[in-house]
Amino acid sequence: MKTLDFHQHLGQSIFGYGQSLNELMQQLEQHQIEQAVVCPVQPQDYHLGPQNDLIAKAVNQYPKRLIGFGRVDPRLDSAVTEVQRCVTELGLKGIFLHPWEETYRINSDWVKSLMPTIQALGIPVMISGGHVRVSMASQLADLARSFPDVPMVLTSGGQINISGIALGEATQLLKEHSNLYLETSGIYREDFIEDMVPIIGSERILFGSNSPEYHLGLEVLRPRLSHLNPEHQANLLYNSAARLLKLPE
Repeated sequence: MKTLDFHQHLGQSIFGYGQSLNELMQQLEQHQIEQAVVCPVQPQDYHLGPQNDLIAKAVNQYPKRLIGFGRVDPRLDSAVTEVQRCVTELGLKGIFLHPWEETYRINSDWVKSLMPTIQALGIPVMISGGHVRVSMASQLADLARSFPDVPMVLTSGGQINISGIALGEATQLLKEHSNLYLETSGIYREDFIEDMVPIIGSERILFGSNSPEYHLGLEVLRPRLSHLNPEHQANLLYNSAARLLKLPE
């Protein structure tokens, strides 16, 4: 079944994880992934602009395999300009925000001042979700409520703990805001993914691995071995992402 990984990283992160373009492509081949959304890491020098250039170069080298997302730090005065450059000059298809690594609240004024530009460009934003104090369910809900026309992809389904209150809050968050998409990286409970299908629909659930921080081979097993009918499984693995990114199904 055709597969699109909605969450890959390229480059060497200051936080210790990373992969080269050759390593990324080898991983896609090994695990039979046809396409992938590729995002920048936070590099040693904390300059995201060159990392966005790196993503664009990779996409130009593999245009049928890779879809590029840019990354910005909303706290910087240059953030709006960089979002525009990513899309209009580099041809990237979305923006990735990592409030934990860049240390800002996802519903802060910095992020909210960035969102009208993202909305005007008609692109989705992927958010590293579920981090304590910076991207918890209530904060993600505030952002989603403020910008209901912006598609927002929440990594790990908007929570990382995958138990107790966090799990319930994430379920309610996704249920109440139709502009939110569940991305599956790190969700080791397969039943959570399966149980969300009748609640929000498989059209809003996207396979993502968060590779190389997480292991692509393990992450892709969950959707491929899920107890879902073929239509829902196809949505999870490829079709839902293709619709969001306006790709041919």
